[in-house]
Amino acid sequence: MQFAYEAMRPDGSTVAAQLEAGSRAEAVDALREQGLIVLKLDADARSAAEGASGLQLHSSKITTRDLILFTRQMKMLLESGAPLVPALLATEEQTAKPTVQALLGRLRERVEEGDSLCDALEPERRFFDPVFRSMIATGEATASLPEVFGRLCDLAQQRQQTRKQILGALLYPAILCVLLTGVVGILLLFVVPRFRALFLSLNKPLPGSTKLLFAASEGLKHGWPYLLGGVVVVVVAVILCFRLPGTRRWLDHFVLKLPVVGRLVSRLIFARVVRVWAAMLRSHVPLLEAINQSREAVTNTAFLRLIADVEESVSTGGRMGQSLAATGLADPVIVSAIRTGEENGRLAEATDFVSGWMDEDNATMIQHVTRLAEPLLLVVMGLIVGFVAMSLFLPLFDLATAAG
Repeated sequence: MQFAYEAMRPDGSTVAAQLEAGSRAEAVDALREQGLIVLKLDADARSAAEGASGLQLHSSKITTRDLILFTRQMKMLLESGAPLVPALLATEEQTAKPTVQALLGRLRERVEEGDSLCDALEPERRFFDPVFRSMIATGEATASLPEVFGRLCDLAQQRQQTRKQILGALLYPAILCVLLTGVVGILLLFVVPRFRALFLSLNKPLPGSTKLLFAASEGLKHGWPYLLGGVVVVVVAVILCFRLPGTRRWLDHFVLKLPVVGRLVSRLIFARVVRVWAAMLRSHVPLLEAINQSREAVTNTAFLRLIADVEESVSTGGRMGQSLAATGLADPVIVSAIRTGEENGRLAEATDFVSGWMDEDNATMIQHVTRLAEPLLLVVMGLIVGFVAMSLFLPLFDLATAAG
């Protein structure tokens, strides 16, 4: 593997060149044997790409579960008194996933070469977001890395728990929608055509609902390729449209204004922001940096605007609580709790309490929304199936009455 390096000779002059080595550690050892002091050492772009190509086929990022395992193991090892490098080595050896193992190996090698853990994380930005790196930097500066890893673990666990709650809430409605689509498709493609042939052979007048049902069946039977193509075109057009900044802003605000769902989405996003604030403030990250880095936790433009307003207010000597109240996106009780924490100098504790309370309240709200959606979908399914049954059986009843 090729490495490009910059090093200092014993006489104080510098040299920049390349060398071949099996790993970063071997390259450092080879340069030190030559009496050189390593100033900069990077893998050659081509060789790095070749070495990482197999890695990229599997994953371009570590999962939340990988992050939870890593932070939990580091917290346990550091709290038990293990130095940083042995802790990284032990975590690397205990990891079965090749992607994560290679990542931890790179971190360990950089720390062995004298980098701080925060500096070692910098080249791995695609794996570790700014919130993670800022908390690690503060943990190193305040000698509180075990506590920081514990908070990072809690942060990742809560994110995973919220995702599971949302996916679990959507699972049953999604199954109902698939069943509804399947039932309607079977009725229109296989059942309705048989009745249509029967009724046409009888040459009797048909109700309007039956004619509409037969037209839908014929349209789906003969025009399904066009229908499928139209759906694909619409989906692609919607995706491309929503990537436009103006459309994205409109969509973000529209979702927040939806009844029931909008309030739930707003609370979930705000809980995520407050959770990041709490974790970073508990780790002694400066307030302005915590506010700024929390942008990485959201994509909704309305909440990005909220964070910008809070940052501007705090940077000019204002209060966080006052700025939150002005946006209208936070509940008054939450604003009051944060404002009280500011006034008493306990903002970290206040945001920690608020994030925990919101997580519990949001879990209950997700259950309520799910319970509301389930009967609505069942009613829709019943109406569609009932319409099909009525449209098919009404002509039969008319025929039976005429025959009687």
